[in-house]
Amino acid sequence: MNLEHVESVTPIISVLTATITLGVLIYVYLEHRRKPLLYWSVSWVFFILMQVAFYTENKERIAIFYTLFSGMVMSGVIKYLKEHAGMFSLPEIIGIVPFLFALYAMLLTHLGLPYSFFSIEVPFVVLSGVLLVLAGIVFVKISRRHRDSFYLGIVVIAFGIFTILYPVRMSFARFHYMWKLLATIVSLFAAFFIIRLVRSREFLFFEEHVEMHVSLEPGVKIMTPREYERVKKDLQEYPVLAFVRDLRVPENWKVFHVSNTVQERAISPTNLAYMVQMVSDYLREAREQGVVGVVVIDCPEYLITYNSFETVVKLLATLVDRAVTNNGALLVVVDKEALEERQFAMLRRILGETASSKRSKIGRLKI
Repeated sequence: MNLEHVESVTPIISVLTATITLGVLIYVYLEHRRKPLLYWSVSWVFFILMQVAFYTENKERIAIFYTLFSGMVMSGVIKYLKEHAGMFSLPEIIGIVPFLFALYAMLLTHLGLPYSFFSIEVPFVVLSGVLLVLAGIVFVKISRRHRDSFYLGIVVIAFGIFTILYPVRMSFARFHYMWKLLATIVSLFAAFFIIRLVRSREFLFFEEHVEMHVSLEPGVKIMTPREYERVKKDLQEYPVLAFVRDLRVPENWKVFHVSNTVQERAISPTNLAYMVQMVSDYLREAREQGVVGVVVIDCPEYLITYNSFETVVKLLATLVDRAVTNNGALLVVVDKEALEERQFAMLRRILGETASSKRSKIGRLKI
């Protein structure tokens, strides 16, 4: 292998890969308006500028663009965490990061390596690597619910470790061909898995155009468990967004299990803000596709157990507003026997639903 050829080609490959990835991220963001995609799009802009800085050997720009790149990656991960992770929080290891950072700096100094923290860009590059490792750990943790995140997390962790070893790599300049080749390989894998993630069901409610159409009036429909069973049959091929306790639902539905247990596709009954965000994103995507977004909640009684009745009614009223704005439908499954008569009457009154209209509207459901 011609090492000089490798050295000249790898930066081109890295920049070309980053540019393609940036284009995909921007396209998906403009199509679906998911906030993490915006942060990650900006991060790849800084990644390209970082590659140029490496090529021109400008240490100040290396420091600036490396930190901006890792910072945008982490910001996107935090936003992704808020939107997709339910009850998950940042790893506790973050508390010892300053100590490990200082320990690593002292180790480099004692080893007497040519490159240490005395070089202007080194502290910032190492800090960027730490952020990337933390971002990768978060992706791996989330993979218990979103398996597409796992491989991306592994690659980001590997990239972070590679970045943390920057002063060691630069101290052994005779291997710089190998370092550049490894960096290019890691960036290729990172680009591949992030594109795979953002094109998956983790981000997109409607992966392809929906051919089916339903006839539902915008707003809320309160239904009994028996009527719900009929709706499951009628809409079994439709991409319904459902927040449920009973997981016996059609395979084509995008389902979130309302539960306090840690499992794939789980959402805490107290994480109502997350529920509102998911419904808003789903209904907006449905409207943009020209179809009726259908949201199902089969467990208002369970939500009331962990929140006040008033809080759950406010949640449902907010979701109704989102449904009406986006020409979507909210189907709320209520077991009348599980609620007090006063609560059931208030629920129907505030949501603008009556027993007679409920029967007529559900009866007009058409596919």
